[in-house]
Parts: sequence; structure tokens; C-alpha cells
Amino acid sequence: MNQLNVNGHFLHQRLTGVQRYAREILAGFDEGGYAYRILSPSVPFSSHKVGHHFWEQVLLPLKQKESAVLWSPTNTGPVYADNHGITLHDGGVFVHPEWFSSSYVQWRKMLIPRIVSRAKTIITVSEYSRKVICQHLNLAPEKVKVVYNGIDPKRFKPADSVRIKQVRAKYGLTARYLLALGSLDPRKNFARLVTAWNKYTEKNPNGYSLAIAGGSNDNFRSFQINRSDSIKLLGYVEEEDLPALYSGASGFLFPSLFEGFGLPVLEAMACGTPVLTSNTTALDEIAGDAAIKVSPGSVDSIYEGLLQLLESQTQRDILVNKGFQRIKLFDWNNAASAIYRHLMQ
Repeated sequence: MNQLNVNGHFLHQRLTGVQRYAREILAGFDEGGYAYRILSPSVPFSSHKVGHHFWEQVLLPLKQKESAVLWSPTNTGPVYADNHGITLHDGGVFVHPEWFSSSYVQWRKMLIPRIVSRAKTIITVSEYSRKVICQHLNLAPEKVKVVYNGIDPKRFKPADSVRIKQVRAKYGLTARYLLALGSLDPRKNFARLVTAWNKYTEKNPNGYSLAIAGGSNDNFRSFQINRSDSIKLLGYVEEEDLPALYSGASGFLFPSLFEGFGLPVLEAMACGTPVLTSNTTALDEIAGDAAIKVSPGSVDSIYEGLLQLLESQTQRDILVNKGFQRIKLFDWNNAASAIYRHLMQ
């Protein structure tokens, strides 16, 4: 059998969604007994962009044996590499180039078409992402394999009351709250969410607060929109606190404008939290019938979704039960097995 090498440049990157994906799939390889070898840059090469690109485009292919398969799990990889497979998580840079720097857009639009034109295997994480990738890169649908991400049931599960109380105290969450995650990335849609929230609290002063986690407090304080006193800025949240934050929330709000998958939706469901999310992009596909869905471009739609979520305990209970059923479709070990099979066939 051919050897599987893994492009390990992600090991020296900040831990975001795609880096977490790579680590979860490698853990699934380990769990399934699938052999692989990580090819990783030295720390000096990872410390600046030019060095990183030089390593990935020049040095990595030199390390790659002709008979081995190379997998790049985090959106980029070498153009000239034999038996190369790549995971492209979404096509955001093609659909919404205005959300990125011009240099990043130029680099990606030059690099990605060249990679996929030579790639042996192309993997993505949702049917929506496959549609976008095929449309913008002129690929036949059968060329791109869809393998859903997973959810870690050992980590993301309903927290006990003691743990929830500890985390609420840590972040100063004394009132009932809804949770939102993200950054000031425009696609996270916080301007419309906060506007809808202000409208809701003005008409329904019922003691709920909106807890926004992620990014820095300074960045959110500079966010030039009218924030009410019912909005709590949590700033950076420790990874180990997330399950309890989800579990303690009366709802999770994720009306993003664009997602290639939308893992936080499943994390919240796994913790027994009812979800409000978007009826567009991959979020519609991933959430299924287990969430309240809104039009993310409409403040009124988000407001109506808040009403639907918060005015009925019965509705929340139904969503929680549907969420527990929904997450059974998403398993990291199954994803790892499917990816290994696609790469090595």
C-alpha cells in the first residue's frame, strides 16, 4: 500500500476551524489504525509568510516520495506534487472577495486553480461547498468528494449544573442568556444580529442578555453600532469553557452570511442548546430541521426568529431533541475513514 503523507504546515498556525479539522481527522486516523506521516516545516519557516510559502511550494514536494500520497487538509498545498489530495473547506474567497484583503484574494485566485488542476483528490465538507467550488473552479461535481465534518461527543455534551455555574461566574453571566460566537469578520453578521437583538429587548424586556464570545473586547467595543445594556462582551473564551457556555445558554445564535460547514451549530446541538441559524449556504444543509432558520440579510427575519425561539419553551424542547438526533449524522472517525479511503483509492 502507498504511504500517506500529511502536509503539516497547519501545526504552526493559529488554531482556527480548519486547523482543528486537521487535528480531528488525524485523531480519527489514529483511532482507525490508518498509517500516515506528517511532513512539517521547521519553526523558522513558519514564522513568516514568504518562508511558509517557500516551504509548501518548494521544499514539501522535494520531501514527497513519488509513490506516496500527499494530503493537504487546510485549503492550500503545493502546486507541483505527485498524488496530491486537498481539502477545500469553502469558496468564500471566490463568492465574497470583498471580505478579504486584495493581496490574499489575488494569491488564492492564482494558487487554488493551479492546485486543483493537478490534484488527484479534492475533498470538501458540504454539498453547498462542492457546488461553489465546482462553479468557480470549473470542476465536474464527481471530481469533488463531500465528507462531512464530525462532532466530538466526549467533549461537546450537556454540562452538569456545577460546571455551568462555574463558567457563568467566570464570565459574569448572572442573567439568562443567549450565546453568539464569532469575530468582527463581516460574514458573522453581528451588525444585523445586534440590531435585531436591540429591537427584541425593547419590545420584550424579559431579562435575557446576549453573550458574545470570541475576538477581543476592545475590537467589539469599537464596533460602531448601538449596543444595549443587555449585551455582554465575553472576549476570548477558553476552549474548555465552550461546552458549559453552550449548555447554560437558552439558545445559540449563528445567523452567519456565509459558511462552508458551520461546526458551532452542531456543537451547540450536542450540548442540548436550541439553535437559531441561517437558511442559506451550508448552514441550511447542516442544521436540517433541527434549528430555527432565518434570512441572515434581514434584521426583521432575525427578530422574528428570536421571537420564535424565546416565546415558547415547547419549541425549544423540540429543537433540543431534534438537535440530539441531528448530530448522530456527524462523526469524526467516520469522516477520517472516508477521507482515507478517497485519498488512497
